[in-house]
Amino acid sequence: MFIAITSLAGLILGAVLQFIFTKYLQSKKHQRNMRATAYADYLLCVSEHANLGLQENSVDGRLLAAKTADAKCRISLYGASDVISSFAKFERLGATMKTPEQCRSFTEMVVAMRKDTLGGNEKVSAKDIETVVLGVG
Repeated sequence: MFIAITSLAGLILGAVLQFIFTKYLQSKKHQRNMRATAYADYLLCVSEHANLGLQENSVDGRLLAAKTADAKCRISLYGASDVISSFAKFERLGATMKTPEQCRSFTEMVVAMRKDTLGGNEKVSAKDIETVVLGVG
């Protein structure tokens, strides 16, 4: 009788622990996906701003500004502290890439986003990221 009760208790405990662990992992995966999506959406907006040359007062320009603001808000909600810190620095510098300092700051932000989404396991130089993202040699 004792063996049957302990076996049943072990089974129930195992099922409860598996449920809790699965829920925890799903939550972490959801958060990671939200972060990565916010980062990618912001970088897409930056690319569109740079390549499309839309006027801010045009309908498309206002839609792009709204998309950018949305991505920024999601980064402020879901982003890692290092990403938010580097993002704030980029914003304080004017959030453009007209000076070497602004380009460096933007690159640092992209490196922080990459480190956050990949867990910091992969090493890529900031100079290589800058070359790929900004086309700077």
